[in-house]
Amino acid sequence: PLFLGIFLFWEVLQTQQVVTRATGDGARQVFRLMQSARERKPDGTVPTDADMRNSAAQQVQKSITSTLKQYLSAPEDINQRVSVTLTPTGSGQLTLDVSYARPAILGNGGGWNFIEPSSLKARSVIHWP
Repeated sequence: PLFLGIFLFWEVLQTQQVVTRATGDGARQVFRLMQSARERKPDGTVPTDADMRNSAAQQVQKSITSTLKQYLSAPEDINQRVSVTLTPTGSGQLTLDVSYARPAILGNGGGWNFIEPSSLKARSVIHWP
């Protein structure tokens, strides 16, 4: 039981670090996208904040999912396990929330698995001028 507990703690800690790192990388990507998106389109219009946010959220979702696939022994259904939300939280500020529903190592039989967290979360706040 002690070895299993140590292994489980290590696996959860590693997964949390990967989710946190992917969230930070995603936040930096959103910052760059929000800055570059301010440039005028070829037709002369400037994209709205909502358009920029939606575009950035879609690109960051792909980026974070790709990072998790690369660094975790991710299941085939990882696209359904990752949730990325990008919400405005103030003037010139966005919050990037990432949630990863990790598969249970010990199984889900009968509610006895109260040791493992079912999901891991990370958050980054993005400020831009």
